[in-house]
Amino acid sequence: MTDPSGFPPPPVAAPVIGIVGGLGRMGRWFEAFLRGEGYEVLVADLATSLSPEDLAARCDVVILAVPMEAFGEVAARVGPRMREAAFLTDLCSLKAPQVAVMLEAARCEVAGTHPLFGPGETEAAGLRVALCPGRGEVWIRWWEGVFRRRGVQTVVLSAERHDRAMAWVQALNHFILVALGQAAAETTAAELCDIAALATPSFQRQVEILARLAQQDPALYAAIQGGNPHAAAVLDRFCGKAERLRALLAAGDMEGFGRCFRAAQALGARLAKGCGRIPGEG
Repeated sequence: MTDPSGFPPPPVAAPVIGIVGGLGRMGRWFEAFLRGEGYEVLVADLATSLSPEDLAARCDVVILAVPMEAFGEVAARVGPRMREAAFLTDLCSLKAPQVAVMLEAARCEVAGTHPLFGPGETEAAGLRVALCPGRGEVWIRWWEGVFRRRGVQTVVLSAERHDRAMAWVQALNHFILVALGQAAAETTAAELCDIAALATPSFQRQVEILARLAQQDPALYAAIQGGNPHAAAVLDRFCGKAERLRALLAAGDMEGFGRCFRAAQALGARLAKGCGRIPGEG
């Protein structure tokens, strides 16, 4: 029987959910989120007495909230201990490699999960999560319902499509931020003060995003850049366009710059009409 939201109940009554890496910031976010939904949640981490293997054997749902560099080793330990009727998912920023690893490690249903937000968010409503099917259809429908009932928007798409989009959403976005930070870091303290004092609202938003980098893990950002096979082509395209714009300005070709600007305007108009939303795969 489905609930009023249209999503099915879990395949087993009162599923026990386990989070490997549950003492990390995102692991803690999901623990609180799922406990708030009334689920029993177990946590395994480096500092817990409960091992990932024992957690996997006891749980109906296992979430791998571990760094990408440790993902393969952890999945290989957890997967074989899971029941065939269970559900395995992860929280990594890339999906195709992780889904493939989980499919190899476990016989149960598998899906990739990518929270499109950071662990500092306090309200679930309005956030977005990407879900990438791997094996099976029953558990992922329940999992999507868990989010949707709390007002979280879900985007269901293949792991390959997800990673292609993340080459823009994450790899290029982070690349631009780091380049901006490096350029600004070479200014004097007085110049930085002037920049801050004269920042327009749009530039101020960029500065605020840049400031949040101070709280981020450089290893994660490096893994997102180096681990996404689609990132290099996107960065090459961006750098080529940037070099072209710089050449136009250096040559005083304002007409050429205007053509480039109008092309960007046309894209902005498309996005304003909703073309920026990635449709789910049926």
